[in-house]
Amino acid sequence: MENYLLLKAAILTEGIRSDHESLKEVGTKYKEQNHGLFGWDFENHVNMKLPDDFTLPDGTVVQYRLNSKSPYNVKKNKNKLKLYFNENEICEVKWIERPNYYNNKTTNDNEMIKIGQIGGKDCLFFCFQNYCSNFKENKQCKFCNLVSTSKTYNSVIRKKDVQDIGEVTAAAWSEGSVNHVNITGGCYINEQEVTIVSEIIESIKEHTGFERVPGTILPAPAKGDDIQRYYDTGIQAIGYAMEVWDKKLYEATCPGKSENTSHDEFVTSIKKAVKIFGEGNVNIAMVMGLETKDTFLNGIKTLSTIGANVIPFVWAPNPGSKLEGHRAPSAEWYTETIIEAADIVYENKVPPGTENHCYLCDGNSLLHDALRLKGVI
Repeated sequence: MENYLLLKAAILTEGIRSDHESLKEVGTKYKEQNHGLFGWDFENHVNMKLPDDFTLPDGTVVQYRLNSKSPYNVKKNKNKLKLYFNENEICEVKWIERPNYYNNKTTNDNEMIKIGQIGGKDCLFFCFQNYCSNFKENKQCKFCNLVSTSKTYNSVIRKKDVQDIGEVTAAAWSEGSVNHVNITGGCYINEQEVTIVSEIIESIKEHTGFERVPGTILPAPAKGDDIQRYYDTGIQAIGYAMEVWDKKLYEATCPGKSENTSHDEFVTSIKKAVKIFGEGNVNIAMVMGLETKDTFLNGIKTLSTIGANVIPFVWAPNPGSKLEGHRAPSAEWYTETIIEAADIVYENKVPPGTENHCYLCDGNSLLHDALRLKGVI
Protein backbone atom coordinates (compact mmCIF):
# COMPACT_ATOMS: atom_id res chain seq x y z
CA MET A 1 0.00 0.00 0.00
CA GLU A 2 1.26 3.48 -0.85
CA ASN A 3 2.27 5.77 2.01
CA TYR A 4 -0.21 8.48 1.07
CA LEU A 5 0.53 10.50 4.21
CA LEU A 6 4.16 10.87 3.16
CA LEU A 7 3.12 11.53 -0.43
CA LYS A 8 0.79 14.32 0.64
CA ALA A 9 3.55 15.85 2.78
CA ALA A 10 5.94 15.70 -0.17
CA ILE A 11 3.50 17.40 -2.56
CA LEU A 12 2.74 20.15 -0.04
CA THR A 13 6.42 20.85 0.57
CA GLU A 14 7.63 20.48 -3.04
CA GLY A 15 4.59 21.77 -4.90
CA ILE A 16 3.11 20.29 -8.05
CA ARG A 17 2.64 21.05 -11.76
CA SER A 18 0.37 19.73 -14.52
CA ASP A 19 0.30 19.38 -18.27
CA HIS A 20 -2.09 21.36 -20.44
CA GLU A 21 -4.46 18.46 -21.13
CA SER A 22 -5.06 17.72 -17.45
CA LEU A 23 -6.16 21.33 -16.81
CA LYS A 24 -8.65 21.71 -19.67
CA GLU A 25 -11.81 21.25 -17.56
CA VAL A 26 -10.60 23.10 -14.47
CA GLY A 27 -12.99 25.99 -13.89
CA THR A 28 -15.87 24.25 -15.68
CA LYS A 29 -16.19 20.64 -14.54
CA TYR A 30 -13.60 20.79 -11.76
CA LYS A 31 -13.14 23.23 -8.91
CA GLU A 32 -10.59 25.98 -9.46
CA GLN A 33 -8.60 28.10 -7.03
CA ASN A 34 -10.33 31.34 -6.11
CA HIS A 35 -7.97 32.74 -3.42
CA GLY A 36 -10.55 33.39 -0.74
CA LEU A 37 -7.86 34.39 1.76
CA PHE A 38 -4.22 33.31 1.19
CA GLY A 39 -2.23 32.19 -1.81
CA TRP A 40 -0.65 28.82 -1.05
CA ASP A 41 1.23 28.31 -4.32
CA PHE A 42 4.98 28.65 -4.66
CA GLU A 43 4.48 31.12 -7.49
CA ASN A 44 1.70 33.41 -8.71
CA HIS A 45 -0.40 32.38 -11.70
CA VAL A 46 -2.66 35.27 -12.69
CA ASN A 47 -5.03 34.37 -15.58
CA MET A 48 -4.21 30.67 -15.22
CA LYS A 49 -6.88 28.38 -13.76
CA LEU A 50 -5.53 25.68 -11.49
CA PRO A 51 -7.23 23.04 -9.36
CA ASP A 52 -7.97 24.07 -5.80
CA ASP A 53 -7.22 20.57 -4.53
CA PHE A 54 -7.41 16.91 -5.53
CA THR A 55 -7.72 13.40 -4.07
CA LEU A 56 -5.35 10.45 -3.86
CA PRO A 57 -6.61 6.86 -4.28
CA ASP A 58 -7.41 6.42 -0.56
CA GLY A 59 -9.51 9.60 -0.45
CA THR A 60 -6.79 11.82 1.00
CA VAL A 61 -7.41 15.45 -0.02
CA VAL A 62 -4.33 17.40 -1.13
CA GLN A 63 -4.11 21.13 -1.72
CA TYR A 64 -2.74 22.11 -5.12
CA ARG A 65 0.37 24.31 -4.72
CA LEU A 66 1.88 25.31 -8.04
CA ASN A 67 5.62 24.93 -8.44
CA SER A 68 6.68 24.82 -12.09
CA LYS A 69 9.98 23.21 -11.02
CA SER A 70 8.45 20.45 -8.89
CA PRO A 71 9.30 16.81 -9.66
CA TYR A 72 5.63 15.99 -8.91
CA ASN A 73 3.51 16.43 -12.00
CA VAL A 74 0.09 15.41 -13.28
CA LYS A 75 -0.52 14.22 -16.82
CA LYS A 76 -3.65 13.08 -18.58
CA ASN A 77 -3.25 9.48 -19.67
CA LYS A 78 -6.12 7.63 -21.40
CA ASN A 79 -8.78 9.89 -19.83
CA LYS A 80 -7.27 9.43 -16.38
CA LEU A 81 -5.10 11.80 -14.38
CA LYS A 82 -1.83 10.22 -13.34
CA LEU A 83 0.63 11.60 -10.81
CA TYR A 84 4.32 11.22 -11.63
CA PHE A 85 7.60 11.81 -9.87
CA ASN A 86 9.59 13.10 -12.81
CA GLU A 87 8.83 10.34 -15.35
CA ASN A 88 7.90 7.62 -12.84
CA GLU A 89 4.18 6.99 -12.41
CA ILE A 90 2.97 7.00 -8.79
CA CYS A 91 -0.82 6.74 -8.79
CA GLU A 92 -4.07 8.08 -10.20
CA VAL A 93 -5.42 11.35 -8.84
CA LYS A 94 -8.75 13.09 -9.26
CA TRP A 95 -9.60 16.77 -9.40
CA ILE A 96 -12.58 17.67 -7.21
CA GLU A 97 -15.84 18.50 -8.99
CA ARG A 98 -16.91 22.12 -9.22
CA PRO A 99 -20.06 22.99 -7.25
CA ASN A 100 -23.03 24.24 -9.27
CA TYR A 101 -23.50 27.34 -7.15
CA TYR A 102 -20.17 28.71 -8.45
CA ASN A 103 -22.13 29.64 -11.59
CA ASN A 104 -24.88 31.53 -9.71
CA LYS A 105 -25.41 35.03 -8.37
CA THR A 106 -27.00 36.35 -5.19
CA THR A 107 -30.06 38.59 -5.17
CA ASN A 108 -27.59 41.48 -4.82
CA ASP A 109 -26.20 40.42 -8.23
CA ASN A 110 -22.87 39.28 -6.76
CA GLU A 111 -21.15 36.16 -8.04
CA MET A 112 -21.48 33.46 -5.39
CA ILE A 113 -17.97 32.14 -6.03
CA LYS A 114 -16.64 35.54 -4.93
CA ILE A 115 -18.49 35.26 -1.60
CA GLY A 116 -17.75 31.72 -0.38
CA GLN A 117 -15.65 28.84 -1.69
CA ILE A 118 -15.52 25.10 -1.00
CA GLY A 119 -12.35 23.89 0.72
CA GLY A 120 -11.57 20.28 -0.08
CA LYS A 121 -14.80 18.36 -0.59
CA ASP A 122 -17.12 19.52 2.20
CA CYS A 123 -16.11 22.79 3.90
CA LEU A 124 -17.72 26.09 2.90
CA PHE A 125 -15.27 28.92 3.53
CA PHE A 126 -16.05 32.60 4.07
CA CYS A 127 -13.63 35.42 4.76
CA PHE A 128 -16.10 38.19 5.51
CA GLN A 129 -13.40 40.84 5.18
CA ASN A 130 -10.07 40.28 3.38
CA TYR A 131 -8.03 42.61 5.52
CA CYS A 132 -5.35 42.55 8.22
CA SER A 133 -4.64 45.65 10.29
CA ASN A 134 -1.10 44.46 11.08
CA PHE A 135 0.07 45.16 7.51
CA LYS A 136 -0.40 48.90 8.10
CA GLU A 137 2.62 49.08 10.40
CA ASN A 138 4.60 46.30 8.70
CA LYS A 139 3.88 44.00 11.63
CA GLN A 140 2.15 41.20 9.75
CA CYS A 141 2.97 37.55 10.47
CA LYS A 142 6.08 36.69 8.47
CA PHE A 143 4.49 33.70 6.74
CA CYS A 144 1.34 35.61 5.68
CA ASN A 145 0.54 36.90 2.18
CA LEU A 146 -3.10 37.91 2.70
CA VAL A 147 -2.73 41.45 1.37
CA SER A 148 -0.49 40.61 -1.58
CA THR A 149 -2.81 37.73 -2.58
CA SER A 150 -5.81 40.04 -2.54
CA LYS A 151 -3.99 42.59 -4.73
CA THR A 152 -2.53 40.00 -7.11
CA TYR A 153 -5.71 38.10 -7.92
CA ASN A 154 -8.58 40.38 -6.86
CA SER A 155 -10.78 37.31 -7.22
CA VAL A 156 -13.19 37.82 -4.30
CA ILE A 157 -15.35 40.61 -2.92
CA ARG A 158 -13.23 41.93 -0.09
CA LYS A 159 -16.08 42.91 2.23
CA LYS A 160 -19.00 40.49 2.00
CA ASP A 161 -22.66 41.31 2.52
CA VAL A 162 -24.38 39.40 5.34
CA GLN A 163 -27.38 38.55 3.15
CA ASP A 164 -25.06 37.21 0.42
CA ILE A 165 -23.32 34.90 2.91
CA GLY A 166 -26.67 33.42 3.97
CA GLU A 167 -27.74 32.86 0.36
CA VAL A 168 -24.46 31.20 -0.59
CA THR A 169 -24.68 28.90 2.43
CA ALA A 170 -28.17 27.79 1.46
CA ALA A 171 -27.12 27.24 -2.15
CA ALA A 172 -24.03 25.24 -1.18
CA TRP A 173 -25.90 23.07 1.32
CA SER A 174 -28.66 22.32 -1.16
CA GLU A 175 -26.13 20.48 -3.34
CA GLY A 176 -25.61 17.90 -0.60
CA SER A 177 -21.84 17.79 -0.24
CA VAL A 178 -21.13 20.54 2.29
CA ASN A 179 -21.05 19.56 5.97
CA HIS A 180 -19.63 22.59 7.75
CA VAL A 181 -18.64 26.23 7.40
CA ASN A 182 -15.37 27.97 8.25
CA ILE A 183 -15.75 31.72 8.79
CA THR A 184 -13.00 34.26 9.42
CA GLY A 185 -12.41 37.97 9.05
CA GLY A 186 -8.74 37.82 8.21
CA CYS A 187 -7.30 39.76 11.15
CA TYR A 188 -10.17 42.07 11.88
CA ILE A 189 -9.15 43.88 15.08
CA ASN A 190 -12.39 45.67 15.87
CA GLU A 191 -14.78 45.79 18.83
CA GLN A 192 -17.68 45.23 16.44
CA GLU A 193 -16.49 41.83 15.21
CA VAL A 194 -18.79 39.86 17.52
CA THR A 195 -21.75 41.90 16.28
CA ILE A 196 -20.83 41.30 12.65
CA VAL A 197 -20.39 37.56 13.25
CA SER A 198 -23.74 37.44 15.03
CA GLU A 199 -25.41 38.99 11.99
CA ILE A 200 -23.68 36.50 9.68
CA ILE A 201 -24.72 33.48 11.74
CA GLU A 202 -28.27 34.80 11.97
CA SER A 203 -28.38 35.14 8.19
CA ILE A 204 -27.10 31.58 7.76
CA LYS A 205 -29.71 30.24 10.20
CA GLU A 206 -32.44 32.21 8.44
CA HIS A 207 -31.52 30.79 5.03
CA THR A 208 -30.89 27.20 6.13
CA GLY A 209 -33.12 26.57 9.16
CA PHE A 210 -30.17 25.54 11.34
CA GLU A 211 -30.59 25.93 15.10
CA ARG A 212 -26.81 25.82 15.57
CA VAL A 213 -24.57 26.27 12.56
CA PRO A 214 -22.15 23.36 12.00
CA GLY A 215 -18.70 24.81 11.59
CA THR A 216 -16.13 27.16 13.06
CA ILE A 217 -15.79 30.90 13.53
CA LEU A 218 -12.16 32.04 13.59
CA PRO A 219 -12.18 35.69 14.69
CA ALA A 220 -9.44 37.91 16.09
CA PRO A 221 -8.49 36.02 19.29
CA ALA A 222 -11.66 35.84 21.39
CA LYS A 223 -11.10 36.73 25.04
CA GLY A 224 -13.14 37.14 28.22
CA ASP A 225 -16.87 37.63 27.81
CA ASP A 226 -16.61 37.64 24.01
CA ILE A 227 -16.15 33.87 24.05
CA GLN A 228 -19.64 33.39 25.49
CA ARG A 229 -20.98 35.96 23.04
CA TYR A 230 -19.61 33.96 20.12
CA TYR A 231 -21.17 30.79 21.50
CA ASP A 232 -24.52 32.57 21.82
CA THR A 233 -24.49 33.44 18.10
CA GLY A 234 -25.25 29.79 17.38
CA ILE A 235 -21.96 28.64 15.81
CA GLN A 236 -20.86 25.11 16.71
CA ALA A 237 -17.14 25.77 17.25
CA ILE A 238 -14.59 28.53 17.67
CA GLY A 239 -11.02 28.78 16.36
CA TYR A 240 -7.83 30.49 17.48
CA ALA A 241 -5.03 31.26 15.03
CA MET A 242 -2.21 30.77 17.53
CA GLU A 243 0.31 30.08 14.72
CA VAL A 244 3.45 29.19 16.74
CA TRP A 245 3.73 27.53 20.17
CA ASP A 246 7.24 28.63 21.15
CA LYS A 247 6.78 31.95 22.99
CA LYS A 248 9.82 33.82 21.71
CA LEU A 249 9.45 32.54 18.16
CA TYR A 250 5.77 33.50 18.22
CA GLU A 251 6.70 37.07 19.17
CA ALA A 252 9.34 37.23 16.44
CA THR A 253 7.17 35.64 13.74
CA CYS A 254 3.91 37.42 14.59
CA PRO A 255 4.95 40.88 15.85
CA GLY A 256 1.57 42.56 15.46
CA LYS A 257 -0.54 39.69 16.69
CA SER A 258 1.68 39.05 19.73
CA GLU A 259 1.31 42.71 20.79
CA ASN A 260 -2.45 42.20 20.99
CA THR A 261 -2.52 38.63 22.30
CA SER A 262 0.33 37.00 24.19
CA HIS A 263 1.04 33.27 24.28
CA ASP A 264 -0.35 33.05 27.82
CA GLU A 265 -3.50 34.98 26.86
CA PHE A 266 -4.09 32.46 24.08
CA VAL A 267 -3.85 29.53 26.51
CA THR A 268 -6.14 31.19 29.07
CA SER A 269 -8.73 32.01 26.41
CA ILE A 270 -8.57 28.52 24.88
CA LYS A 271 -9.21 26.92 28.28
CA LYS A 272 -12.26 29.13 28.76
CA ALA A 273 -13.48 28.43 25.23
CA VAL A 274 -13.32 24.67 25.81
CA LYS A 275 -15.47 25.06 28.93
CA ILE A 276 -18.07 27.00 26.95
CA PHE A 277 -18.05 25.27 23.54
CA GLY A 278 -17.09 21.80 24.81
CA GLU A 279 -14.14 19.50 24.13
CA GLY A 280 -13.43 19.06 20.42
CA ASN A 281 -15.24 22.28 19.52
CA VAL A 282 -12.24 24.60 19.85
CA ASN A 283 -9.82 24.51 16.91
CA ILE A 284 -6.28 25.88 17.13
CA ALA A 285 -4.64 26.84 13.84
CA MET A 286 -0.85 26.36 13.86
CA VAL A 287 1.71 26.90 11.12
CA MET A 288 3.66 23.65 11.17
CA GLY A 289 7.28 23.81 10.07
CA LEU A 290 8.33 27.12 11.60
CA GLU A 291 9.47 25.75 14.96
CA THR A 292 11.29 22.70 16.29
CA LYS A 293 9.66 19.33 16.56
CA ASP A 294 9.93 19.44 20.37
CA THR A 295 8.19 22.78 20.86
CA PHE A 296 5.51 21.91 18.30
CA LEU A 297 4.74 18.62 20.06
CA ASN A 298 4.75 20.36 23.44
CA GLY A 299 2.02 22.59 22.07
CA ILE A 300 0.06 19.61 20.78
CA LYS A 301 0.32 17.97 24.19
CA THR A 302 -0.81 21.02 26.15
CA LEU A 303 -3.69 21.88 23.81
CA SER A 304 -4.87 18.27 23.59
CA THR A 305 -4.83 17.96 27.38
CA ILE A 306 -7.06 21.04 27.53
CA GLY A 307 -9.49 19.36 25.10
CA ALA A 308 -8.82 21.52 22.04
CA ASN A 309 -8.28 20.26 18.51
CA VAL A 310 -5.23 21.43 16.56
CA ILE A 311 -5.17 22.16 12.83
CA PRO A 312 -1.49 22.39 11.90
CA PHE A 313 -1.15 23.73 8.38
CA VAL A 314 1.89 22.63 6.40
CA TRP A 315 3.93 25.77 5.81
CA ALA A 316 5.21 26.70 2.38
CA PRO A 317 7.14 29.92 1.60
CA ASN A 318 4.31 31.76 -0.15
CA PRO A 319 4.96 34.59 -2.63
CA GLY A 320 4.29 37.97 -1.10
CA SER A 321 5.14 36.88 2.44
CA LYS A 322 8.28 37.91 4.30
CA LEU A 323 9.46 34.30 4.21
CA GLU A 324 9.17 34.02 0.44
CA GLY A 325 12.10 32.04 -0.93
CA HIS A 326 12.80 30.11 2.26
CA ARG A 327 12.55 26.32 2.52
CA ALA A 328 10.11 24.25 4.54
CA PRO A 329 11.31 21.12 6.41
CA SER A 330 11.40 17.82 4.54
CA ALA A 331 8.36 15.67 3.89
CA GLU A 332 9.92 13.03 6.15
CA TRP A 333 10.14 15.55 9.01
CA TYR A 334 6.50 16.51 8.57
CA THR A 335 5.38 12.88 8.45
CA GLU A 336 7.35 11.71 11.48
CA THR A 337 6.29 14.72 13.52
CA ILE A 338 2.59 14.51 12.62
CA ILE A 339 2.46 10.79 13.47
CA GLU A 340 3.78 11.63 16.95
CA ALA A 341 1.25 14.45 17.19
CA ALA A 342 -1.56 12.05 16.26
CA ASP A 343 -0.43 9.67 19.01
CA ILE A 344 -0.71 12.51 21.54
CA VAL A 345 -4.17 13.58 20.36
CA TYR A 346 -5.36 9.97 20.30
CA GLU A 347 -4.10 9.28 23.82
CA ASN A 348 -5.85 12.38 25.16
CA LYS A 349 -9.12 11.25 23.53
CA VAL A 350 -9.96 14.67 22.10
CA PRO A 351 -13.31 14.41 20.26
CA PRO A 352 -12.64 14.82 16.52
CA GLY A 353 -15.25 17.55 16.16
CA THR A 354 -16.32 16.39 12.70
CA GLU A 355 -19.12 18.98 12.61
CA ASN A 356 -16.52 21.72 12.29
CA HIS A 357 -13.44 20.26 10.60
CA CYS A 358 -12.43 16.92 9.07
CA TYR A 359 -10.00 15.24 6.69
CA LEU A 360 -12.25 15.93 3.69
CA CYS A 361 -11.65 19.68 3.96
CA ASP A 362 -8.07 19.38 5.12
CA GLY A 363 -5.97 19.61 1.97
CA ASN A 364 -3.24 21.70 3.58
CA SER A 365 -2.83 19.83 6.88
CA LEU A 366 -1.77 16.30 7.84
CA LEU A 367 -3.14 15.66 11.34
CA HIS A 368 -6.60 14.48 10.32
CA ASP A 369 -4.98 12.11 7.81
CA ALA A 370 -2.68 10.68 10.50
CA LEU A 371 -5.63 10.26 12.87
CA ARG A 372 -7.63 8.55 10.12
CA LEU A 373 -4.92 5.87 10.02
CA LYS A 374 -5.86 5.24 13.67
CA GLY A 375 -9.54 4.92 12.82
CA VAL A 376 -10.49 8.47 13.86
CA ILE A 377 -12.57 10.13 11.12
